[in-house]
Amino acid sequence: MINRGVLSLSPAILNKEDLAMKNKKTKVWLIILLISLAILVLLGLVSSALEIGERLRNIHFSLEIAFYVLIAIVIVVGIVYPIVCVFRNPIFSLNQLHDVDGNAKLKWCKKLVNNLIENTELSEEEIIQVRGFLKEGNEADDRLIEFFDRKINPEIKSEIIKTARRVFIVTAASQNSVFDMLGTASLNFMLIKKITELCGFRPNNLQIARLYVRVLSMTVLAGVLESINVEGIVSKVAEGFISSPFASLVGVAVSSLMQGATNALLTVRLGVMTKNYLLNADVSKTRSEIRKESLKEALSIFPSISKTDEEDKAKKPDNKIKAAFTKAKDKIVKNRA
Repeated sequence: MINRGVLSLSPAILNKEDLAMKNKKTKVWLIILLISLAILVLLGLVSSALEIGERLRNIHFSLEIAFYVLIAIVIVVGIVYPIVCVFRNPIFSLNQLHDVDGNAKLKWCKKLVNNLIENTELSEEEIIQVRGFLKEGNEADDRLIEFFDRKINPEIKSEIIKTARRVFIVTAASQNSVFDMLGTASLNFMLIKKITELCGFRPNNLQIARLYVRVLSMTVLAGVLESINVEGIVSKVAEGFISSPFASLVGVAVSSLMQGATNALLTVRLGVMTKNYLLNADVSKTRSEIRKESLKEALSIFPSISKTDEEDKAKKPDNKIKAAFTKAKDKIVKNRA
């Protein structure tokens, strides 16, 4: 009987060991890929920076030094600092709030509430509100998830759109691979930092490694897109329809827009993936499903980066009108009194 019991448990034990071994191998390959991409990005930056530095040296030696100092500052502030800030946050995800059957894990709900109060900007009313969720027993997890959907999710979406716009502007306006690569890398590292700050927690190490691999891949792609002569190809095609000077302008415009749009879309997807790692409360979803949903959501958000803040501008006059009516009403009431 004992032997049969041991034998019946062994497959489960083996499955856990296989899963642990698989995760370990994945981490090793991700680390190798991360280091390889980091080296590739560094070599690309150094090569392009030295080329610009030599040109600046011909003008004045001090300009070359100032250029290298500026790059060093951007790397420290835009890349190193955001990475350090992210790793200072605790590891968490909304799917830890309940088990597979949907029962709330009050211990984790309490941890999340304490973390929200300590690490996020909440008003006094919101602090009282999230503390009150813990008194609702098995409904605590649902209330916290609803709170994130209502308050945190819109802020994250807004931050993703803002960052994507900046990436679009930087990579579309820049005509140099150094600025494209540095701009793309720093803005995306800052986006991950901002999302983790809004949530008050970060993805696990494996997820962070995957996100950083994506950032470095996007950085390499930004440099590659800059080096592809899309401008020349489009100009030659356009020459068949319009005069040569205008064809050249069309080539520049199409090339810049293509680079900006590509990098902006990848930024949106990165932001959505980061958000979904943190705010996905469905414990049954696989990494593949999250990835597919992230792409679908990114494509739905992407058109928003080209829109202006017309809604905000429209709301401001409404608020002024409401304020004027309220003031007039108060004045009438006061005069009657």
